[in-house]
Amino acid sequence: MQRLLMALSACLCLQAGATQAAEPALFNHPQWRSLLHFDQVGMFSQPRSAVLDEAFFLAEDGRLNPEAELLATLTALRTLPQKDELHARCLFPARALWLTQMTGEQWPEAACPDWEIWQAQHGDSQVGLMFASGYLGNPASFFGHLMLHLEQENKEASDVTFSRLLDTSLNFGAEVPDDEGLVVYMGKGVFGGYEARYSHAPFYRNNTVYSEREMRDLWHYRLDLPPAKRELLVAHLFEVIGQDFDYLFLTQNCASRIARTLELVVDEDLTPGYAPWVAPETLVRAMSQASIDGQPLLKNAEHVPSRRLQTEWRYQALTYEEQRAIQSIWPDIEHLNLDTEVLGQLPSKSQASVLDTLLSHLAFLKQTGDEAYVADTERRLLQARLALPSGGQSLPPSELVALHEATPPALVRLEGIYNSHQGEAARLTLRPLQYDLLDSNTSRMPNAALEIGRTELALTENTLRLRRLSLFHVTNLHARSLPLPALPSVAWHASGGIERSRLGCNGCLEGQATLLAGKSYQFGRHLPFGMLGGQLRTERHQTGSLAPAVQLGVLSNWAPDHRTLLQATHVDSLQGEAGRRTLWHFQHRVALGETLDARIGIESDNYSEEVSVGFSWYF
Repeated sequence: MQRLLMALSACLCLQAGATQAAEPALFNHPQWRSLLHFDQVGMFSQPRSAVLDEAFFLAEDGRLNPEAELLATLTALRTLPQKDELHARCLFPARALWLTQMTGEQWPEAACPDWEIWQAQHGDSQVGLMFASGYLGNPASFFGHLMLHLEQENKEASDVTFSRLLDTSLNFGAEVPDDEGLVVYMGKGVFGGYEARYSHAPFYRNNTVYSEREMRDLWHYRLDLPPAKRELLVAHLFEVIGQDFDYLFLTQNCASRIARTLELVVDEDLTPGYAPWVAPETLVRAMSQASIDGQPLLKNAEHVPSRRLQTEWRYQALTYEEQRAIQSIWPDIEHLNLDTEVLGQLPSKSQASVLDTLLSHLAFLKQTGDEAYVADTERRLLQARLALPSGGQSLPPSELVALHEATPPALVRLEGIYNSHQGEAARLTLRPLQYDLLDSNTSRMPNAALEIGRTELALTENTLRLRRLSLFHVTNLHARSLPLPALPSVAWHASGGIERSRLGCNGCLEGQATLLAGKSYQFGRHLPFGMLGGQLRTERHQTGSLAPAVQLGVLSNWAPDHRTLLQATHVDSLQGEAGRRTLWHFQHRVALGETLDARIGIESDNYSEEVSVGFSWYF
C-alpha cells in the first residue's frame, strides 16, 4: 500500500505542471528508488543504495541521494554520445526506458554493443524464479537458494527439458575466499564482511551444482509479467550484473535482493521490512499471493527433480526381478558384473531399464568424485546400453507439493501437559523457522529437521517459565532407501541451546551443545536410526561438562498426514548418577491442513514422566 501511495503521489506531481518542472518529483518514485536499490530502512537509518560500486552512480553522492542521481542521469542521457565512451543509455538502459515512459523524452542515438547482445539474447525471455531446496552441507544454504531465471521463448513441448538447460540463470551470492574457515565464514555472514553480486550463466551450470552434485530438487516458478514491465525488468538485470552489493546471511541475501529487484515491476512489498531475516521461502510465498495489474503474479510452478530423486524414481519403477539384477550387477562400488545370469534372463527392454537406472546413479557419482573406477564403469555401462534398443522405463511425473503450498515454516503451538512430578500446566511453543522431523517434507528436505530459535514456555496458575531455548537444531537422517553403492548414508545431528536437565524441574536450565553421527536404514514406512557422539554442557544442575551420548530412534511415515517419532537418548558423563540421563520421547503428528496439526507426546527421564496434547498453527 505504501508503495502504491508513493506511486500515485509521484504521478499527481507529474500532472501538476510541465514535464521539466515535474522531473525533480521523480526521485521519490518507488520505481526510481528500486532502480537504484534504495532498500527499506529503519526509522533512524539514513537511506542509501545497497549497491557498493561507484560506477553504478553518475552523481558523486548518488548512493545516498536519489534526487542528485536522477538529475545526473537526465543530464547524461541528454548529452550527445562521445567517441570511445559508452553513453548513459548503454550503461543504464532501464533508467533510460523508465524516464522515457515517465517524461516522454527521447534520448540521442548511441551504439551500445553489450546491451544489444543482451537484448538479442533475452529481450523476449520470460522471467521466473528457480528455487533450490535446502542443503545441510552449507549453513548459508540451510533454507534453500533462489535464482532469477530467464527462459527462452517458443519452446516445443518435446524440447522443454533440453531447452531449459540453455536458459540463463542470474545467481546472487557472496564472494567467499576458498580458504575461509567455518567460524570466520559464519561471523562475517551474520555480522557483515562479505560482498555479493549478480552473476549470470547458462542454467545447466547451476543444474550441475544443485541438482546433480548436491542432490537438491529445483522448482521453476514462472511469473506472468506484462510485456512492458518484463522489458523494464530485463533491462534492469543488465544494469546490475557484476555490481557489488552489501551481503548478510539473514537480511541481505539472495531472497531479499531478488525481492527488491522484482519490486521494480511489482507494486507490493514482497518481503516484510520489519522481519529480522528474509528466507527464500518467504519470497516464494509472497510471490504466490501477489498480483500485478489485477492478475496473479505467479503463472505456474514446475518441479525439476534432482539426480537423487530421478534415480529413486527409476529404481522404484523396476520390477522385483529388475531390482535383483541391479544388486547382482553392481554389488559394491569397485565391482561391476555385466555377465550376471540374472541380467541375461531379462528381456531387452527390462535390461535397458536396469542399465538406465545404473547410469543415472553413476551420473551422480561423477559429480561427487573422480575415482578411476567411475570412468571405467561408465564406459562399460554405456557399451552395454548401446547394444540394447532405445526405450526403457520412463520417469513418472512429479507429484510433490510445491514449496508455496507446503506447510509454512513458523509455528505457534499450545499444549496441555501433565507432569508426574509437577502436575498440570500449559506449554506454549514458538518457532520462527523452519521444520522438524514430523513436519518435514520433500519440498524442503525429507527425513530432516532444521529448527532455529525454538522457544518453549511453561504456563501454570502463578508462573511463566522458560523450559527450552533451542538456538539451532539440525538433524539429517540421510535415509539410504536404494541398494546402490556409494550413496551418502551418514545420519547426523547438531544442536545448541538451553533446556531442563530434568523433566520434573522447570528451573533446572542448563546450556548444552550436542553432536551425533551414525546410520539410518529405510524399511518401508519406517526409518530406524542410531547415532553416537557427545554433549558439551554447563554444570549448575548436573555433573560433568563433557558427556558421551547415544541416540536410537525410528521415524514412521504411516500416511501423508500421520507421522510418529520414537526416540531414546542416553547421556552419561561417567561421574555417577548426577551426570547420567536417559530420555525417552514419543510424538505423533496428525496434519489437519496446510496450517494446522494436532500432536500427542509422551516423555520420560530418570525422574518423571510427562504427557502432552496440543495443536500447532503454522504461518
